[in-house]
Amino acid sequence: MIKPVYTLLAVAVLTVLLILGYVSAWDPQGKPLDISTMQNKELLELTGSTARLSGEDHIQTAIAYSQTIYAAAQDKDRPGAVVLVRDDDPATAIATTRLQHMPVNAPMLFVTENGTVLPEETRKELERLGPEGVMMDNNVQVYILGDIDRSVVDEVEKLKLKTRTIYASNPIKFAEVLDEYISVLESNHRQIVFIASTDALEYSYPAANWNAHMGDSFAYVTPEGVPEETRRILERRWPYYPYIYVFAPASVVDSEIMAELSQYGHVQRIPGNTPQEMAVRWAGYKDSGHKTSWLVGYRPRSVGWGYAEPGHNLLLANPEDWRVVVPSGVLSHMGKHGFLILTEPDGELPDVARFYLQVIQPEPIYPSQQVFNFAWILGRDVSNETVRELDGLLKVSSPDNGNRSGLTAGNNSSLINTGNNR
Repeated sequence: MIKPVYTLLAVAVLTVLLILGYVSAWDPQGKPLDISTMQNKELLELTGSTARLSGEDHIQTAIAYSQTIYAAAQDKDRPGAVVLVRDDDPATAIATTRLQHMPVNAPMLFVTENGTVLPEETRKELERLGPEGVMMDNNVQVYILGDIDRSVVDEVEKLKLKTRTIYASNPIKFAEVLDEYISVLESNHRQIVFIASTDALEYSYPAANWNAHMGDSFAYVTPEGVPEETRRILERRWPYYPYIYVFAPASVVDSEIMAELSQYGHVQRIPGNTPQEMAVRWAGYKDSGHKTSWLVGYRPRSVGWGYAEPGHNLLLANPEDWRVVVPSGVLSHMGKHGFLILTEPDGELPDVARFYLQVIQPEPIYPSQQVFNFAWILGRDVSNETVRELDGLLKVSSPDNGNRSGLTAGNNSSLINTGNNR
């Protein structure tokens, strides 16, 4: 007969083994996070409905976006990878935003000096993020995109991060190379194709943020017409024709180029005569339907934010510096999933944005069902006066005076940290 003491001892040993096995299965917690935008007044500035994300320069501003989305305190809040782009190559960076979407899941950081220098701030952010790696791509952790020097690749790999370089001789070719790479990664050519002009990139900023959010295809045209690289991108969608959305007014992409594009699929020009107007129109734009046929290969198509009611998040940026605008795609991809609105070059809200924000301004309802708007203010080139005006347009309208414009609303929006922002 087995003595009770032996039985108790066996139960105790098994209990300890089970506890050890359970603990060993926990996700690693990593080091405590010691870098936060909440701890740096030069990076974060608040009103009632807004928060400004900014650094001393575009390198630190891109890092502020990354830190806002990825706490990197444990594996669950690390990115899959990081994309590195040159800070003097906007067309390549805009095309790259589609790579930020799943399954890659990546913030965008900068390489400087004509693609030859990995800034110390960027290197530290790579170390902090510790990307998990993209399982569908052999656990690649850093994508080095465009014409970037091999010395940068070597420096990244010294951090024991696995890299992949995607190179092309120019942005038009790069868009084609990236399109083929992503089609292999996803085993599919996306039927949605956004078109921008190499001569008017500022019109494509809203498309770039959408692409970080949804990962649709992207290609370029020039004033001379549709390049061969773009033609091949569109032809590869056969036997199903693509749905093509052009982010440029008729003054930039004329009717002849639109006719060329129409040979390959359905073409729609996003309305707007200025980048500011086009950004607002895109915020309210929605195109839904079938991607292919009614009976064979049915797949739903839903393009555009389509917002015409309160309860949303947005990004506000001055279009004068693309290096502040384009990396913000990570804020559309993750977190609050905000759409992009652009100020005038002087940092003020355009009238078209004011009118749109009045449409989506919340009205007071029952407290348990009240909805709210929120905005990220990007960089330093949006004035505090504009931020206060925006705050008035975003917050719940006052039932007392019926003022939905918010143009004079500055109360209850005092800045917590003024920093050095204008």
